[in-house]
Amino acid sequence: MKTLLRIISVLMLIVGVISLAVGGMNIGFFYESFSGTNFGDAVAAVLSGVVVILLMVGGLMDLICGLLGLRAAKRPGGSTAAIVFGVLAVIPGVVNLVIDFSTQHILGIIVPALYLICCIVMKSGGKEAGKEEISE
Repeated sequence: MKTLLRIISVLMLIVGVISLAVGGMNIGFFYESFSGTNFGDAVAAVLSGVVVILLMVGGLMDLICGLLGLRAAKRPGGSTAAIVFGVLAVIPGVVNLVIDFSTQHILGIIVPALYLICCIVMKSGGKEAGKEEISE
């Protein structure tokens, strides 16, 4: 389970870095899209900033989950933060499934769900391993 958690964490790190990079590059695109409308330049800048921030939140969440997952793989008992962020990563996927049940949304929830399952198993396995060492 430790190896699977490491693999999923590295995948989430890669996706997070790519999402943050692409989100940062999109600010010019969204500014141009909004400035061509009847809004003013200031409103276009604010709207493009809001859209990019919303897009980058998912990338930041993946990045944090990846880092916490790697830490949880090293210290199995101390993965509470990884579980919390795993739940936060799964919630948008569940909402997407409820709103629009599609193959894309099913595939989009697989990695965060596996991450959460691995973190929970590592936490429970870490506590059991600690009890066995104490009792011996």
